[in-house]
Amino acid sequence: MKKTIFLLLLMLITYVGFSQTFHKNWTPQFSSFMTDPPDVYNDYFAGAGACMMCHNAMTDNQGNSIAIVNDWRSTMMANAAKDPFWQAKVSHEVLVNPNLKEEIETVCTRCHAPMGNINAINNGAEHYSLLEVQNDPIALDGVSCTVCHQITPESLGNYSGSFLVSNNKTIYGPYTNPFENPMINHTGFTPTYSEHIKDSRLCGSCHTLITNPVDLDGVPTGGEFVEQSPLQEWQNSIYHETETECFTCHVPEIEDVVVISTMPPNLTGRSPFGKHHFVGGNVFMLKMLKNNIDELGIVKITTEKRKEIQFDSTISRTISNLQLKTLGLALNEIERTEDTLYLALTLSNMAGHKLPTAYPSRRVFVELYSIDENGDTIFHSGKFDGNSNLISEDYPYEQHHKIINSENQVQIYEMVMGDINGDYTTVLERAASHLKDNRIPPVGFTTSHFSYDTTQIVGLALNDENFNYENNTEGSGSDKLFYNIPISGSQQQIEIKANVYYQTVNDKWLEEMFSYSSVEIDRFKNMYENADKNPVLLKSAEIISNYVGLNYKQDSDILCYPNPTQGEITISGLNGVESFSIFSSSGKLIKHEVL
Repeated sequence: MKKTIFLLLLMLITYVGFSQTFHKNWTPQFSSFMTDPPDVYNDYFAGAGACMMCHNAMTDNQGNSIAIVNDWRSTMMANAAKDPFWQAKVSHEVLVNPNLKEEIETVCTRCHAPMGNINAINNGAEHYSLLEVQNDPIALDGVSCTVCHQITPESLGNYSGSFLVSNNKTIYGPYTNPFENPMINHTGFTPTYSEHIKDSRLCGSCHTLITNPVDLDGVPTGGEFVEQSPLQEWQNSIYHETETECFTCHVPEIEDVVVISTMPPNLTGRSPFGKHHFVGGNVFMLKMLKNNIDELGIVKITTEKRKEIQFDSTISRTISNLQLKTLGLALNEIERTEDTLYLALTLSNMAGHKLPTAYPSRRVFVELYSIDENGDTIFHSGKFDGNSNLISEDYPYEQHHKIINSENQVQIYEMVMGDINGDYTTVLERAASHLKDNRIPPVGFTTSHFSYDTTQIVGLALNDENFNYENNTEGSGSDKLFYNIPISGSQQQIEIKANVYYQTVNDKWLEEMFSYSSVEIDRFKNMYENADKNPVLLKSAEIISNYVGLNYKQDSDILCYPNPTQGEITISGLNGVESFSIFSSSGKLIKHEVL
């Protein structure tokens, strides 16, 4: 018996020694195609392949796979460094300001390729380039496991990629008393419990981005510009007060008891478990990644079927997130006169931050159209072409609307950047001011909150009494938009439909970047021209308007008002009338009374 134990221990020691030596000294030749995440190391990080050995076999109580690496690997987080839009935009910024090349690439790779950037900078490098990312397999692993799980509690509140990571390979997790030895022996990292791993400020380490603008000659202005602030938008909401954190939606927890590692084999289960879905709203880019998986060197399962399942599941989750958890929509008829149909469309933000949020190319727009009984369109606001470009959008940008009474007007919820001269720009380094920000705030958002200086409403929306206000109370998290549709005396039944769409990027926003040429820009442009540009439909609402009119004799004293109505109705002048009936606009009998 003693001999058996000795032999087992000897085998384990030999294996561990080989494993650590192998990882420390092996420098693989990066291939543009890999079947699994890289099992490679540098001084601070390990690729997701190192975590995959133990953390990719989880199942829920029903036996469904909730494997961490598989769920993560087809997300924007996993592909942050390979994102062709991001690489093209970095290249564009450098071409506009070539004197700032080193600074721009170092700042941008800090969040998109942190395992390469931080390792290089902490080892004495002054800069870290896009070319270095493209040739470093661990950098190309994007925002991987050992990045987020090594951010220290002390650096919470550090933004714009200035977070700190453990210098002793401490891996922070949500469970107390972790079983340490397997991870220490296999990877050199030590699992440690810390409640800060669920703190939303951890996400704000990169997702709050404050930049330092330059003028048109590339000279720093000394100012600051808030490019992205979903964390501060969340802080200025009821969700922060109710402790509904970022992970609540983006790493959704289940109460199932889950065995979180295959080593050791007898490990007991833990609960709750956060599924590593990292779902946002970027359906457009996820589809582009899937359709260019080999050219982009994206990690995939060996079989075509499994590859499709990976990306399709993430895309499906993203669409569901957009359609079920972001927007409430209500369309109501206010009044119909002989020449005008008056409508109210209420959009309610269901997200924990502005809608849309983060990267400034994203926007939400409203399409509303009406059709008469002959099938003819009598009004169409927000019409877009086959490339998803709005046909009647103002240039350089559309102002916020309280009332839309022309097909040439369209409501677009977006943040628009201005340069040092106040001119429209999509060059991030030149962004010095907000020309417009009418993105719909979250519920509970107020202009008196301490974070409002980083989350301001800008432009005409600020003076719109129906924007984030209801019954004169601030914080509704909604916008009530009015439509006055000319109907030119029509007495026909009119069908009205409203569609609200989410769009990652559009031709107008890319126009400035596509005026330059580089390997990265040209590659993305080719992918973009062949991409599915259809915006994602968030919500639809439709109603029917019927002409309601009573052709009384001139000498009749009968009055019925208001008509139409959705509330109480007053009828007077019924002298000599034996009975009356009230019908809804759809013809349903509401009331019949004999007098």
